Amino acid sequence: MLSLGYQILVAVLLGIFAGLFFGPFTDNLKPIGAAYTMLLQMAVLPYICFSLIHGLGSIAPATGKRLFKSGWPFLLTLWVLIFAMIFLLSYLIPTSLSPLIETFGIKEFEASFTKNFLANLIPQNPFYDIANNIVPAVAIFGLIGGIALMHIEKKEPLISALERINQTIEKILYWLGVLSPLGAFVYISIAFGTIYLEDLYKIQIYVIAFILTALFVTFLLLPLLLSTLTPLTYREAIGAFRTVCLLPFVTGLGPTALPFLNQYLKQLSRKHETHEKFRETSQTVLPIAYSFGNIGNAMVLFFIFFLSYYYHHPFSGFETLLLSLLTIPLSIGSSASNVNSIQFLIEQFKFPQGAFDFFLQIKSFTYNFQVMMSIASVLTLILLTLYAYYGLLKVQWKRLAVGLSSSFLLVSVIVFSFKSLIHFEDVYQNLYMKLRLSEVLANPPSTEILSLGQTGVPRTFADATLPESFQQILKSNVLKVGFFPSSIPFCYFNDRQELVGYDIAYAYELARNLNCKLQLIPFAFNQLAQDLTNGVFDIGMSSIIMSEDRLLRMDFTFPYYEDNNVLIVPAAKKNQFLHLKQVRAREGLKIGAGGEQIEIGKRNFPLATLVDLTDLDRFLKGDAEVILEAQTSAVIWCLSHPDYVTISYGDQLGKIYFSYPIRQHATDFGFFLNNWLTLKEQSGFKKRMYSYWIDGIRPTVRPPRWSLLRNVLHLSE
Repeated sequence: MLSLGYQILVAVLLGIFAGLFFGPFTDNLKPIGAAYTMLLQMAVLPYICFSLIHGLGSIAPATGKRLFKSGWPFLLTLWVLIFAMIFLLSYLIPTSLSPLIETFGIKEFEASFTKNFLANLIPQNPFYDIANNIVPAVAIFGLIGGIALMHIEKKEPLISALERINQTIEKILYWLGVLSPLGAFVYISIAFGTIYLEDLYKIQIYVIAFILTALFVTFLLLPLLLSTLTPLTYREAIGAFRTVCLLPFVTGLGPTALPFLNQYLKQLSRKHETHEKFRETSQTVLPIAYSFGNIGNAMVLFFIFFLSYYYHHPFSGFETLLLSLLTIPLSIGSSASNVNSIQFLIEQFKFPQGAFDFFLQIKSFTYNFQVMMSIASVLTLILLTLYAYYGLLKVQWKRLAVGLSSSFLLVSVIVFSFKSLIHFEDVYQNLYMKLRLSEVLANPPSTEILSLGQTGVPRTFADATLPESFQQILKSNVLKVGFFPSSIPFCYFNDRQELVGYDIAYAYELARNLNCKLQLIPFAFNQLAQDLTNGVFDIGMSSIIMSEDRLLRMDFTFPYYEDNNVLIVPAAKKNQFLHLKQVRAREGLKIGAGGEQIEIGKRNFPLATLVDLTDLDRFLKGDAEVILEAQTSAVIWCLSHPDYVTISYGDQLGKIYFSYPIRQHATDFGFFLNNWLTLKEQSGFKKRMYSYWIDGIRPTVRPPRWSLLRNVLHLSE
């Protein structure tokens, strides 16, 4: 019968073949993979907790101090090495300027961050932490419980009970190890059957850098430490890694290493049987190293650095230092806890909603290598601690110094050499200019877009007080919509000179639901009320602000969008506008604004000079020093104009509410529109439009993944 290692190898080969042959059909195996993962989680969290308590509690305080003194220098060394690699790699990532600078809410952010961070780290409720897979808190609870038990007298009954519990869990892990070929087959077949290679191409630089780092650390740095600090040779170190890292690497499941770690340590204890309690000591060190020595989890910092560039969310020097320090406690536990750490950092640092999905996409390519590096580091920490504790270290200082310095010199040369050759694509630079109505709207109505100065045939009303607007729309079978195309992402011309945007999509949808032709008519803001009254168009749809003054001259639907007022300023002068009180005190400051924003500007900046500036592109010509704009439009405009930034003061400049204006007294039309907007929200139309036009998330409709079954044998559609 084949050994377990060969069984796993056969399972991997079969998984690759199944993935290439069946393609996306392997996705049906996910329930099996999920069940295997859940069984591992069932065992590993209690194991971390109880093994820490048992391992520490079963030794004397003096022994615990000796182990700590033996192990902490090596744990520190491992963290220093991985941070050195991460900061070297981060040089490859270009720096980017944030399109949004928030000058408010710092105290609230600190309070929220501290509370949530401590909740992930401090075991306030261990049962909740275990149930919700909060691994750092579980590990900390086990550590505290073990240290406390260490100082208790007459603890043998509890130690015996904990030992039986651990033996039970280890037996479960052994059984799961026997099932590991099945897990390997499932995970490999799903990976090769469902991953699109074009996804890898988009992030190839990050993925390549990540994988090379994992290989470099696992097969060069860590074996170098073991072969220069212990009696083990480089070949023996690689053999040990192969024994304990193969299955975790194949499956991407760190807990699968536990039975192999136990098996290897048993073999090692026979080799050092002259040293009393070598086996027992290794069982004490194992759970500690497994919980606190997963340096592969520190690669979360590299991902956050990459994310900061990808989403134009740069960090200050202090934030970088803070993130680096937080990486250590957030990396406590198995590699699975890394997912929770990423989600925590994404939420706390206010990355876009799609950032976590982006991580899950990248994780498909990098996670297995991270697990491999983590398990290799755990074994390295165990061996170094044991050999130091028993006085078996054989330090070769010269070889160690030469090996480390030459290794990092090689990495530095590669990084600095390839920096100029690597090109990172800015996904936001032209994103919004490439958005199309055809990607989110099916069966659009017949549409006519008039030029500036054209009004078509206006509607006539026998009595200005009669609600005739809606009836005329239905009778004429034409919906007239007024637009002002200088408000990205609500209403603007894209790179094909197509009129698009959030509001324009709503205009198309409204005309389609009314079974009318659509006529889009340009307007000027100072003529808005008059054009509605005269029947030039039936409704305005271009991020129009509802205000008290306008309510006297036209009717509005319920607001469909809420935003803050902000300033757009040159990036080189951003420091001059960080404090609102100082900005308000500046006399003669030329502030551009358009439409209702002019009155808002006068109220907030009484000493400034307001310039009527409705086109943001005119700002580039120097007609104003800064411009007052809605935050959403400002941020998106700055994404494609990196020499400018948005300064947000929270709601200190007031909130604005976008609504659709209609002719005054058009009660029936207004009643219909309000109910129609409610239906659009309930049906999910609003969410889809927000995701596309505001967040810039384009829908992806892909053909089925290539497979032998479908593309070669043509046995499936």
